[in-house]
Amino acid sequence: MINKVYEKTKTFIKENYQILLVFIVLIFLMTFKLPYYISAPGGLINTTSRIDITSDFEMEGSLNMAYVTEMDGIIPMLVIAFFNKNWDVETEAEVTTGSESIEDVQFRNKLLLEEANATAMKVAYDNSDINYKKENSKSYVTYVDDVAKTDLEVGNQIIEVNGEKIKEKEDIYDILNTKNIGDKVKFKVINNDEELTREATLIDVGGEAKVGILVSETYDLKSDYNIDLTFKGTESGSSGGLMMTLTVYSYLNKIDLTDGKTIVGTGTIDEEGNVGQISGIKYKLIGAYKKGADIFLVPRGENYEEAKKVKKENDYDITLVPVSTFKEALEYLENN
Repeated sequence: MINKVYEKTKTFIKENYQILLVFIVLIFLMTFKLPYYISAPGGLINTTSRIDITSDFEMEGSLNMAYVTEMDGIIPMLVIAFFNKNWDVETEAEVTTGSESIEDVQFRNKLLLEEANATAMKVAYDNSDINYKKENSKSYVTYVDDVAKTDLEVGNQIIEVNGEKIKEKEDIYDILNTKNIGDKVKFKVINNDEELTREATLIDVGGEAKVGILVSETYDLKSDYNIDLTFKGTESGSSGGLMMTLTVYSYLNKIDLTDGKTIVGTGTIDEEGNVGQISGIKYKLIGAYKKGADIFLVPRGENYEEAKKVKKENDYDITLVPVSTFKEALEYLENN
């Protein structure tokens, strides 16, 4: 029986080896990943699909965040990118910083999304005079500079600094601000559910004593309003902060900011309501225009200047609105 199967298989391969060879080559071309990444115009995410709240409030138009399409550097996509002026190719070294890995970048972007959502909720609550309580704060290392003198690693949750418990991210900075360049600092961290002790020697960064790390904070806000922000596992980053803040605010106050229009925007948000710069503004504007956006809210400064250039080059019929703060974006939408 085994001999018969072997002979049939052998005969099949001999008779069809050319087709099989082509098939193998095609699979290789379609799946083999080169150390490149491709950025291209994306689309829109209607922010109402990311907010979970019991409410009868509905918008006539829509609030949306724009995103960038990111692809691995497989050969067919690289060929398309070569001929498409709106697709850009970056090396792995350009995507990462220093010696960090792609996994480190992905971890940081996931944490930045969680942090942005919590901040969006906080800013919306603060501007709606809603009482809330901040709970379950966790501070994670999301970047370690190559010049840092420390054994801290991306993903470490900092729970103590020099024996003092950390309740929120600012506690870390308050402790470090009392130290000098060259001082050694002890950190207690959680890494893969294990408590470990780490150490850092503070270095000179612009004349100030720094560890040489970035820290992101996640937390829960408890209030009388039952609101959850939920995103897909493939989504990450902090650039949707402004639009999520506007969306939560709209639902809390039952105010339709759209006037029946398709409103798109991008920009980070901090706890004071300031709107920060983001990457990939070109791809986001192109994607927004192709999806029929009427208004595009963009961080004032470099992002706005680049967006103006892209709009002019492509003769886009879309209204660009530069904003520096949440309140500035809110006032524009309330009055236009």
